[in-house]
Amino acid sequence: MRRISGFLLVMLSGSLPAPAFTAEPRPNIILIYSDDHGYADLGAQGVDSDIRTPHLDALARDGVRFHRGYVSAPQCVPSRAGVITGRYQQRFGVEDNSQGPLPLAELTLAERLKPAGYVSCQIGKWHLEPPPRKGVGKASKAESEGAGRAFLPLGQGFEEYCTGPMNTLVASHDPGGNRLANAPQTLTDSRFRCVWQADAAVNFIDRHAKDPFFLYLAFFAPHVPLESPEPWFSRTDPTLPKERRQALAMIASMDDGIGRIRAKLGERGIDKNTLLFFIGDNGAPTKEGAWDGSLNLPLVGEKGMLTDGGIRVPFIAAWPGTLPAGMTYENPVINLDVAATAVALAGLPQDDTLDGVNLVPYLLGETAGEPHAALFWRWRSQAAIRAEHWKYIRVGPEERYLFDLSGPEGRSELAENNLITRFPEIAAGLEEQLMAWNATLPPPGLPRESNAQDDMFYDAHVKLTGIPVTKRGKEPAAMGGASAAGQNWVVRNAAAVVNEDTLRISPDTKGKQKAFVAFSGLENRGPGSATVVLRSELGGQLGVAWRLDGQKDFPPEQSVRETIGGSPEFQTVTLRLPAEGKVIHLRLLLPDGTTELRRIEFKSTSGDGVWEGRFGSE
Repeated sequence: MRRISGFLLVMLSGSLPAPAFTAEPRPNIILIYSDDHGYADLGAQGVDSDIRTPHLDALARDGVRFHRGYVSAPQCVPSRAGVITGRYQQRFGVEDNSQGPLPLAELTLAERLKPAGYVSCQIGKWHLEPPPRKGVGKASKAESEGAGRAFLPLGQGFEEYCTGPMNTLVASHDPGGNRLANAPQTLTDSRFRCVWQADAAVNFIDRHAKDPFFLYLAFFAPHVPLESPEPWFSRTDPTLPKERRQALAMIASMDDGIGRIRAKLGERGIDKNTLLFFIGDNGAPTKEGAWDGSLNLPLVGEKGMLTDGGIRVPFIAAWPGTLPAGMTYENPVINLDVAATAVALAGLPQDDTLDGVNLVPYLLGETAGEPHAALFWRWRSQAAIRAEHWKYIRVGPEERYLFDLSGPEGRSELAENNLITRFPEIAAGLEEQLMAWNATLPPPGLPRESNAQDDMFYDAHVKLTGIPVTKRGKEPAAMGGASAAGQNWVVRNAAAVVNEDTLRISPDTKGKQKAFVAFSGLENRGPGSATVVLRSELGGQLGVAWRLDGQKDFPPEQSVRETIGGSPEFQTVTLRLPAEGKVIHLRLLLPDGTTELRRIEFKSTSGDGVWEGRFGSE
């Protein structure tokens, strides 16, 4: 039988007495989620000296910092669906940002805790409602928004809410903490987002200091749009890129809000009866799309990838007087563990539909071993499993990686460290586990098709064998050391060897796909030209394809080709690219046989500078 929807439960809860539970200690649960917050940007990580997070650092000193804290997806919506349900979000179809809303049939943590007498509140970004509909009239729009409210926190078990990422929010209480008549009401608050979100949290704690409560605070920082909130922005280093300064300022504002929350817990005498989690929702975007100023160093990858840079995040838990203080926990954990931990501490029966684990016995040393035998991911054209110190990643139908994560941070997940041919039996065992997990999901099976953006991500971050790129002329946009300049042209569907002054490319012996060389991260407006200095043993079709800003793939019509002859000598070929718009991704389509590349140059007629990859001299 289908359960009563969360929206109806909210309507009924005012007339039904809360069941009496005697489970102790029934601590308050606070879950704080940051947004596109890279692994490096927590002072306690000890990675980057520019970050200032004194209150989060104090939280880590008072509790547990999870060195290998993961989330269930490298993107906002599925990560949030996972953490608030405690289940792999693929089980109910919310696999990426395009696949919301969170189904009403799924129990949120607020709904799970309600029978134990908890009052629940959501503040900030929710991002689990239906996407807005375009092109509808006012009446239809109002009807759609009304129906959509059932998918907001007020319909998902939360009695109180101030839901909204920026300055417009659907609220049960005003900024002073007073209950609104005829709630929900839509309000505006012009203050910087992290300020009003922290205020709402402090007010909720003040109102419910004597109740067991669950607070889900989802700060919208440092996600774009970037802002320069004061006084935090003025405290950043003026020599840093503006985006970096803005991210640091936004994180500092969030950190101050967390300090105020902890001060309120102490003031009300409930700090030792409150378990507080702080987790980032996924890694920071760095190279593709809008950089939010945050950094994932020293990890490989970014938001949108199943390498650690996309799914390993700042992750802290503190429960003063219960959890050990100052502990760094080394075993892998995941955001799904929050719900399982909270349900156990509330004295509720064990629910085998939860995919997480109660972490408290492991942190107290009462249970030995690792909380998880394996962690799993499936997202877009990627799938992965982590078991012990191994990570196995599939990208599209062909690419396979086996990484030993016990190696140096920041280099373990590079293609040069792919151990799949060295340890095929380990890869096969992990593949079997991954397939078994996928068989439990709707729909079963692993991604079978490539995705252009995923290919670009792995080209830029994992496959570093290629021609290094520099830019002449107009300076590239600063990205904290992660701009397109300094990346490589990378080789696909072929073997590549760097010689003294060339990149020698031999086609894939399987012959399934044509070899090409790709470069992402461009920012030149078309039209333009591509000049290639190469030596081809057989000759044939040489071509260039391009992708424009906003395009997810390479349209067939966006390519030019020229027939070249085979020659033992280097030849220079220039192809005109009639691109209309900003070119962000190029592919050099190679002729048959072995090709040696010495130089690739992309020049825009708009004066945006020249991107050049070069080996040796001509």
